[in-house]
Amino acid sequence: MQDVTENTTPSTPREPVTRKEREKRARELEILKAARELFLAKGFRETTLDEIAHAAEFGKGTLYNYFSSKEELFLGILRQALEEMYEIARASTAASGDARQKLRLYARDMIQYVKDNGELLHIVYNELNRGDSPLYITRLRQIIDETQNAWDVLAEPLAEEIRKGTIREGDARQLVMLFDGMLRGFCSHQFAAGRKATDLDVAATTELITSIFFDGITERQNKG
Repeated sequence: MQDVTENTTPSTPREPVTRKEREKRARELEILKAARELFLAKGFRETTLDEIAHAAEFGKGTLYNYFSSKEELFLGILRQALEEMYEIARASTAASGDARQKLRLYARDMIQYVKDNGELLHIVYNELNRGDSPLYITRLRQIIDETQNAWDVLAEPLAEEIRKGTIREGDARQLVMLFDGMLRGFCSHQFAAGRKATDLDVAATTELITSIFFDGITERQNKG
């Protein structure tokens, strides 16, 4: 999700982030934080740009330098959430262990993330079904497509074990899509509507989803 620097050559080192760029990013994050808090308190439709600017302690003109509309702010929050989820995938696969251990870690941290951000994600899910601007829909699809970056990362440990013959032959990316679909489907139903769960629920559900995926739900009978 990083911007690609244009007009560079292999011999040209990447320019360091300038102070001005750091300040701009910090202001953008402050605006997103204010918007998230107001969306949670009042709802997306009921919150105004004036209120967001006031909460962020910026003038409305300054806010427009970063986000041209409330819909742009919504997309910024969605992108931020997807970046956080991608980081969970990246950190999980960077940890030690086999594919089962890595995906168990991913499942645990994703369930915890959705649990901690359930109310905000509920607002996001509702708005995903309401956007009717062609530009809005196009940009939304582009952002959601970036979810596939996490699948690519998560598929790596599975692909390695497929090559070793420690798990059954198959397309690693498709297997990850199945695992992630099961995980996100559970999270959407359990937490997105504002339900609560204990830490024990997180641990137990993590183990259940991981076991179903890696072991299957049918008990195997010993032959002979």
